[in-house]
Amino acid sequence: MCFTARHYIIFAVVLGVLSPPSSADAKPGMAAAKQIIALEHHYSHSFVTGDVSVAQRVLADNFLGFGPNGRAWNKAMMLSTVRALPHQASAKIMSIDVRLYGNTAIASGTEADTDVGSPAISYRRWLDTWRHFRSGWRMVASAEIATTP
Repeated sequence: MCFTARHYIIFAVVLGVLSPPSSADAKPGMAAAKQIIALEHHYSHSFVTGDVSVAQRVLADNFLGFGPNGRAWNKAMMLSTVRALPHQASAKIMSIDVRLYGNTAIASGTEADTDVGSPAISYRRWLDTWRHFRSGWRMVASAEIATTP
């Protein structure tokens, strides 16, 4: 088989596409992913503490979400839920994955929650859409489903 300059150019393009990004390219994405992971943990924990200021800061004004029962939620409804008593006894994110697409990110994960006065653990899988604004990362959409462990 004879390799021509064209073959070498194609090989170089394929190698460039398939090779992992350099550490310089990965750092901004890694920093954003770490920020979103931290925000997810703070937001989840706000349902335990009732700290509505976290949800106020994290949720975009035009936030839209869907709960496991299919009910639609907006920001005001979520703030009311965080504020409502009794709060959850615990909320633990079990897994989380963040994928970045420019100034938009998709975070998916699993969570185990317990309600006050109940030994039962509820498990959820969620998908959150984040957008970076001048003021920082804000959750613009969320959907969750009930799962088993």
